[in-house]
Amino acid sequence: MLLATAAVVHLEGAALAAAERDALAAVLEHERAEHARSDQLLADAPPLSSLVPSIFAEAEAEAEPPPADNSSGRPTPEWASGLGLPVYLLDTAPTVGDGELRHLPASPSERAPLLPTLYLPGFPKAATTWLSNCVQYAFSPVNICGRRAEKWAACTRRYALAPLFTDARAQPSAWKELFFFGGRPPAHPFAYRPDLLELHGPDPTGGPLRNLSLLWPWERQLLGPRRGSASGAELMGRLRAMCAQSVPPQSCLSGGGGDACRAAPRCSVLGTAACEGANWRGVCRGLGAARPQPQLGCTHPACARVAEASAAESGQFSLNCVWSPRLKAVSGRSDAYCAHSLLPWAARGELNASVMDFTPNYICDADAMARIHDSAAERPEAVKFIVVVRDPVARAFSEWSMFALGWGWDHEPDFLKKMHAQMRAFERCNATLFHRIDLVKALPDDELFAYITQCFRGKAMEYITNSIYPVCVLGALRFFPKEQFLFLRFEDMKKMHAPGLLRLLANFTGLHTDDEIIARLQGERQCEMLNARKKPLSFGKDKRTVSARANLSAAMGEFEAFFQPYDELLSELVDPNFKWGADTHR
Repeated sequence: MLLATAAVVHLEGAALAAAERDALAAVLEHERAEHARSDQLLADAPPLSSLVPSIFAEAEAEAEPPPADNSSGRPTPEWASGLGLPVYLLDTAPTVGDGELRHLPASPSERAPLLPTLYLPGFPKAATTWLSNCVQYAFSPVNICGRRAEKWAACTRRYALAPLFTDARAQPSAWKELFFFGGRPPAHPFAYRPDLLELHGPDPTGGPLRNLSLLWPWERQLLGPRRGSASGAELMGRLRAMCAQSVPPQSCLSGGGGDACRAAPRCSVLGTAACEGANWRGVCRGLGAARPQPQLGCTHPACARVAEASAAESGQFSLNCVWSPRLKAVSGRSDAYCAHSLLPWAARGELNASVMDFTPNYICDADAMARIHDSAAERPEAVKFIVVVRDPVARAFSEWSMFALGWGWDHEPDFLKKMHAQMRAFERCNATLFHRIDLVKALPDDELFAYITQCFRGKAMEYITNSIYPVCVLGALRFFPKEQFLFLRFEDMKKMHAPGLLRLLANFTGLHTDDEIIARLQGERQCEMLNARKKPLSFGKDKRTVSARANLSAAMGEFEAFFQPYDELLSELVDPNFKWGADTHR
């Protein structure tokens, strides 16, 4: 899903509160359903013994033959033998070492947040959501280390973890798109801040929780409530212990100084705090607070407190973080806490996990790529990026189909008219650099990043610029070397069977897989796009889609000419095989 940009309507009181809730309800309901479906798939994963014994033979039979001509000039790597991967992927170097990136630890033995090291920063409508679901499922600790969560911390096989958020019942769910490093205005309560407090959240095993499993929130997210697991009241009590007070930034604990360490800890501005003291806004009137309420404590910036008979406003987070009488029935208390973002905390070598952030607008946000680089200043080589690109015309049509024909957010029913308007707007944005690939490549860093910021916004319904991949790739390569990127074509990924895709991902990321795991996933029909249950709207057969596709086909030559210089630059930057033609315009 792309980050939508809504018009801000200045209303007061109840009208504003209702407008905000209505605008976000559809998106968040969809997200909750996706989270629930993913969690249920993990909970219901069958044991290997329940699978048909012949599945190993079937996996071998279905694997495609190796390429007849390995144009890399080197022997096919052992990990890729017999998988039929595109030749350009055979050059992917294996990952060595660990994937750990701890945020400013006070010492090797002190626990600190594990920051994301695996990103899927682009591009939207190129099966990035499908791929993120595949990675989260195939490389979860459940599949890699087993269903006994107490063994995850000691597991020597590397697995993947997603950042979590909770509702007011302290029930955790996985974030798919964080939008922390970019994509939010500076005033947003969860926008990027250099101390990363809103990203990593409170320590799940800090203070009175020190005897709990390091990964107890992920255990609950992946396995759900089980016999002997924490009750609802216990979960809410744990979250209270984590969120009820703020903490200094990690930089202060690791010996740093500065004004941030001398000042009082930052506090949450959401939940009940949104209508307290200087945080009070007009929207609070409609929530029952006609004037600023007294400030009650300092909640961690990554959390929100809600309470009985108290005004509370949690922005986009609000539909998951609201007070209800049931909360009091469960916990026996008149308030509750929600966490917007939780990352695992660990001492050096205590967890063998890679944290993921799949936000498909990062790569076209120069600020986001700079911030990711800054967050990894101690170990920039630990960061990996998986970038998926697609035939630019087909990608644009798919995005328009979703927003115009599916969600109704784009009110322009004529795809060609919309494309022509955006093509003209892109040319006007910087006429000097338009179609001048030689000039774009020669830009100094600051001028290239300024061009990306000015003309590439990475937002929803930007059909043209979201399909001009190489300018954004060029910017990303100014921060990280090409070896830290795995570039995939949507068209190639569609043809891959699970063995090829999973071994490719494992080789690149360092995440674990093996024949037994791959066989199990194939038996569950996971990680093969041909088995995907959800078909894009652009493949639909309703009259509007069929008519739009026909009009697009007639205008294809014009669009090919528009994208041609950028397609050539992508081939130069990534691999000569990154090309599109009549067979990919679908």
